[in-house]
Amino acid sequence: MKIIPEEPTSKDEIKLIVFNDCDYNTLSGVKRTGKTIEVEKQFNSAMMRPRIQRNDTILIGKLTMGVYSVNYKLVDTANPATPKIAQSLVFNLAVSK
Repeated sequence: MKIIPEEPTSKDEIKLIVFNDCDYNTLSGVKRTGKTIEVEKQFNSAMMRPRIQRNDTILIGKLTMGVYSVNYKLVDTANPATPKIAQSLVFNLAVSK
């Protein structure tokens, strides 16, 4: 994963690039609460689709100056009663003035 631009300012549209993502992983939401940004993608492993890799660009948007915590989750929804987190990453994002 990579944030672009590499050193974002409060004037920039910030994007998260997910490298080698499966084409069937779908974005289910980007939620901002204070200095926390939740990015969630979903897939259904029971569908047993072929894996086709691609890069995905997720728009985070403009942020005010500060340090943010970005939480990325990839959730398997094969069992709707108990969705399983297949991947979870947390990293800091510093935005300058």
